[in-house]
Amino acid sequence: MRNLVVCADGTWNTPDQKENDIPVPTNVVKIFNCVANSDKDGREQLRYYHPGVGADGTWWEKLAGGGFGVGLGKNIRSAYKWLCEHYRPGDRIYLFGFSRGAYTVRSLAGMIGKCGLLDLSGLDDDELWSRVKAAYEKGYRKRKPKKEWAKKWAFHPEERITCENGEKKRYIPIYFLGVWDTVGALGVPNNLAVLNLLDNVRRYAFHDTELGCNVIHARHAVAIDEKRASFSPTLWSNAGKRKRVKQLWFPGVHANVGGGYVDTGLSDIALKWMVDEAAAAGLQFRKEMLKQITPYTLGVLYDSMNGIFKHLRATPRSVPAIVKRNVGKKLHESAIERQQMPPIEEPHYHDTYFLKKGESLEVAIYAMQPWNETGIYLEAGKEYRFEASGQWMDRKIKCGPEGADDGEFYIEEIFHMAGTLWGKIEELYKKVTKNEAADFIGSRREERIPWFALVGSIANGGNPKKDGTPAPHETFKIGKKCRHTPKKSGYLYAYANDAWNFYSNNRGSVKLKVTRIG
Repeated sequence: MRNLVVCADGTWNTPDQKENDIPVPTNVVKIFNCVANSDKDGREQLRYYHPGVGADGTWWEKLAGGGFGVGLGKNIRSAYKWLCEHYRPGDRIYLFGFSRGAYTVRSLAGMIGKCGLLDLSGLDDDELWSRVKAAYEKGYRKRKPKKEWAKKWAFHPEERITCENGEKKRYIPIYFLGVWDTVGALGVPNNLAVLNLLDNVRRYAFHDTELGCNVIHARHAVAIDEKRASFSPTLWSNAGKRKRVKQLWFPGVHANVGGGYVDTGLSDIALKWMVDEAAAAGLQFRKEMLKQITPYTLGVLYDSMNGIFKHLRATPRSVPAIVKRNVGKKLHESAIERQQMPPIEEPHYHDTYFLKKGESLEVAIYAMQPWNETGIYLEAGKEYRFEASGQWMDRKIKCGPEGADDGEFYIEEIFHMAGTLWGKIEELYKKVTKNEAADFIGSRREERIPWFALVGSIANGGNPKKDGTPAPHETFKIGKKCRHTPKKSGYLYAYANDAWNFYSNNRGSVKLKVTRIG
């Protein structure tokens, strides 16, 4: 019996990537480098590594791979082929991935669960790749029964597995699946409207949001602080029902959890956690290399909303309440440690407030911020009263929390009129294309709410759609006052209802008082 280790890296990630001549490998590379040649019982450990999509090829291939995930199917097939060629009955399979590499290994686990592992011995390269492609395209993506595409091909023998629900099935088991911040966004983001017409949803749909019975142990480290909409995480939808599954949220943005920055304090937390979990499941690591992992709760929390991402959609994630009772169940302890003792550069880290019946909390909502984090965690089924006062400005247009429709006219409101007309065209486009996420530049964020009115949004959207489009959060007009009962629990955010990318010319703030009344 041997241990077969597959490592799939994230978008544009390679083993030798650098920042200002300093090596900045991801946690996938570090795991790969740390795996020992044999385990404690002398069993051989074989390793396979694949760079992330967009890491090689022409400039166009790099752009298409990194921007839209083109080539990811090839990565899945390459890893599948390696396992087909090396697997022997009794071997244990360990899969690791970050970002779209996490998508890769989760898809790989799903493909093995659906198709099994082909026995490719004695085949020439053309026939070998032909069979691998058929298994991927017909067996996995199109979900066709094996008899329709496998003909009389040979497969590695499967094992009888007892699922956690007691059901017995035959599978090639995946002994350990470890991923950092799974990103399933492939193709053209839906909010890019007309460009999205070029997309093929079926081609990019992510099947494996649910963890298969063939996976024995599974671990998922998820980033709390990532706000790029195109990096919405895809969680295991059935993690809570599986005893040998852990899915925890860690402090930091995408690469603070999966690695790839110069400062590794935060990413080493998620790396050490994964190493410890995999070691407990029988994988052997080189002890002298593990000493180099130095977790630091106060490590640098990077801003990932830079470069081109400054101009793209942002949205907070559906993070569980950052409170002690969630440690070990939904949160890693480092999130609470950073909250209780934040770095001196950041005086607060997700201070969290639960309101008891009759309790109130007042916060400032700034016009310049597309997402104002209030820290208030609203509970599903509880009724809350919202009261707002004050004045803010959309460029030179003065208005209160009810918005610009206050009877006074400013010449700048001509832009609102144009944006409203543009928004009606956007609504028609959504209806015709059935793309509710479409967003025309210059239209207001919430078309059914007045310009610059105070809007509340509960970060409870959950998993993105199969093509990676973020699920919408629960959004409602606050204005001067309102009452609202959340359908699902989540952190409250608030903002002025302006057009995306036009917040920089806003000024002022309003006060928002939130009271729990039910």
